[in-house]
Amino acid sequence: MELVDRVLERLAPERHDAAASLCILRAELRNYGLGLAHTHVRINATQVHNAIRKQVDLVSDVNDPRFRRSYLDRVEELLDGVQPVTINFGSLIAERTSTKQLFMVLAQMLKYSDRTAPLRFLIAECDSAFTPLTALYFARLFGVADQIDISPLFETERALEAGSRVIEQLLESPHYRAYVEARGRLCIQTGYSDAGRYLGQTAAAASIERLRFRIVRAMADHGMAHVELVVFDTHGESIGRGAHPGSFAARLAYTDPPAFHAAATRFGVRVKQEVSFQGGDGYLPFLNPATALAVLTRMLEHAQPGTLQAASDDPFYAERAYIREFFTTVKGFQDDLVDDPNYGVLLTTFGANLLFPSGSRAFRRQHEEPAEADAAHASQIRAIPHNAILMQLGLLANSLGGLGAAVDKDPDRFRMLYGSSERFRRIMGIGEFAVAVSDPQVMEAYITVTDPAWWVRRTAAEPHEDSERLLTIARHLRTDLHERQRRVFLRLFQDFTELDRALEELGEAPRSIGCAGLISERSRRTLLVLHAMRLAIIQQIYALAVQIPDFSSRHAVTRRQLVDRLFHLDVPSVVTLLEEIFPQDGDRIRVEDFGEPADYRPDDAQSYRVENDQLFRPLAAYHRLCQRISTAVVHRHGFFG
Repeated sequence: MELVDRVLERLAPERHDAAASLCILRAELRNYGLGLAHTHVRINATQVHNAIRKQVDLVSDVNDPRFRRSYLDRVEELLDGVQPVTINFGSLIAERTSTKQLFMVLAQMLKYSDRTAPLRFLIAECDSAFTPLTALYFARLFGVADQIDISPLFETERALEAGSRVIEQLLESPHYRAYVEARGRLCIQTGYSDAGRYLGQTAAAASIERLRFRIVRAMADHGMAHVELVVFDTHGESIGRGAHPGSFAARLAYTDPPAFHAAATRFGVRVKQEVSFQGGDGYLPFLNPATALAVLTRMLEHAQPGTLQAASDDPFYAERAYIREFFTTVKGFQDDLVDDPNYGVLLTTFGANLLFPSGSRAFRRQHEEPAEADAAHASQIRAIPHNAILMQLGLLANSLGGLGAAVDKDPDRFRMLYGSSERFRRIMGIGEFAVAVSDPQVMEAYITVTDPAWWVRRTAAEPHEDSERLLTIARHLRTDLHERQRRVFLRLFQDFTELDRALEELGEAPRSIGCAGLISERSRRTLLVLHAMRLAIIQQIYALAVQIPDFSSRHAVTRRQLVDRLFHLDVPSVVTLLEEIFPQDGDRIRVEDFGEPADYRPDDAQSYRVENDQLFRPLAAYHRLCQRISTAVVHRHGFFG
């Protein structure tokens, strides 16, 4: 920094370009130190608890009312006497506790890389003050508390409801209060991705906004208005993960409501808003200078004080009872949906097998105990594939599910508020776009493919040879697979119909996203054609699947198991197995190489070129077509997941 300042002082007045570049460099150094950006690390609350379990005698959930206060007191006692320890890389390698190991990594980063840039320590699934207090204890133990911003992540229904109380309890702790004052900031994170998955995206937006209001009030009540509140919103680029489908200005106002900043100003709390641009979709606005400049300009416009404080008189905030009931209805619908095992079956019947892999994390969440994992439970599917699967099935249930039921409770009140409240229209824009790109008949068609009765009915119109194949497919399909998906679909269809009707009845009412934000009729027709093509391909995969020849049991898998996996479109791994079981080139062992003549050849040495050419390669090719169609669907929607 000093070197840059010295160069600026000595620079000739006419060197404007060089001066501008040096000023930008100085600003970057001041903001980021020697890093390229803000550095965030992340860990789950359960891992934090496990790291301190023995020291506080943690024998139950940290929110257990029988022990909750005593757990907090024990952490406070540890903070009273904590003394920093020294570590080296050997200490880090020897440590087996994830949380302690991560703090050691941060200590080494600060020691050897750069101590000028703060590090953000995100704690996922945080719904108790015990968790950030424990993180503070380890931060002090490893000597990094002065450089780390501990940030609880509120994303589940429980966390969003308890979040303000968590902050209040933290501010009641003299240790945490002193820590926050020393840092000059209180950091929180809210997650539109997972919140939208559990609560429904529209209800998540309302819950996150309500949490923000309660936190600034709590800070003012505890005399902490002089501390900056940093809110980091994680969301993706899809409507199911917090990205508004309207203008970029609407997207910013959706996640960072102007009325909230007006409230923060009234309470005297300074707010810093952070948002994320995630994944391949997130990079798109920055692929050329023109769009990157446009994004930056919209963000600067959004951050102007007049813009942020202009909407405090929106009727959305006066109609608290109706708004609370409206989004509670949405939340209840989504709660029931996620908890319904049949919904998990709907998502995993084809599931991620429709998609190209994305991201670095697994399709399903990991558990502390393997016995807790339920492969057919929707809550264990990560937010990105959850959104992506719904899009490929033709009905964005997490963006629109429950809105029909909420509107139907009081249609007149809905129309009145929709017409008068910009905030309400903006939130409803998520549902409007979801309706525009969804078609229940598409989802029903994918479900019908798994119906044995449908395949049997088709035999009446097919020649004898083909009808036998159709009957074989029907015999392989499990009846319950179709029936369970059908039960969920009927609920989604009814709710979709109610919402679609309500939006049509709005007539000429002002819309939050306008015609440009909705999908064109041409794109809708294209989507239907893409789904029809893929449905035809899936039927071809089924027809080839039942032609797989039988084989011996020595391969640790049965033919029936492979056919079942193909019916779930798990094609690449099955084809790999089939190519091993039925090698195209036969036995490659040369009997002449064993020192004596032999003209006998075992049956297994025969070539399976026909099976490879007529079954296995076509299966793989059809599956690649399914995935390519998924990419085309993605482009029609404008996001992956």
